[in-house]
Amino acid sequence: MPQPAPGEEPQIFALVVGRLVAALRERAGLSQAALAERVGLTQPTLSRVERGRAQLDVYAFHRIAEVFGMRPAELHQHVERALARSEEAARGALGEPKTSPARKRPWWEHAAEVGGAAGLGGLVAFAVGAALDEKRRGKKKP
Repeated sequence: MPQPAPGEEPQIFALVVGRLVAALRERAGLSQAALAERVGLTQPTLSRVERGRAQLDVYAFHRIAEVFGMRPAELHQHVERALARSEEAARGALGEPKTSPARKRPWWEHAAEVGGAAGLGGLVAFAVGAALDEKRRGKKKP
C-alpha cells in the first residue's frame, strides 16, 4: 500500500484515502456493505477506513483498486492528486502566500487549527472530488 511521503502524518493520509474510497464507492452506487463484501472487509471496518480512522492493508488496497477497475498504481495516483489538491485548497483558504513562515508547518496542522477537524474533513472531501473530476475530464480529452 502507498505510504505517506516523508513528513506527512499518517492521519491525514488515512483521511484522504478514506474520503477517496467513499467518493469512488458513492460514484459507483455501492453501499458500504456491498463494497466491504467485495473487498473482504467488514462494513464497520470499511466505515472506519472511509472516516480516516483505519488504514487499508496492501491486499485491501489492491482489491479496492480492482473493484473500481483500476490498477493499484492508478488508485495511488488518485491519492497523491487528492493530497496535492487538499494542500492547495487549504493554503488558498488560509490565504497563505507561496513564501510564508506558516509554510514551514504542515498544511494540515494549520488548516485543522483554523477550521477544526470538521473543516479539515470537508476540505479534504472537496479536494478528493476535485481530483476525481480532474481525472475524469482528463480522460475525455483526445
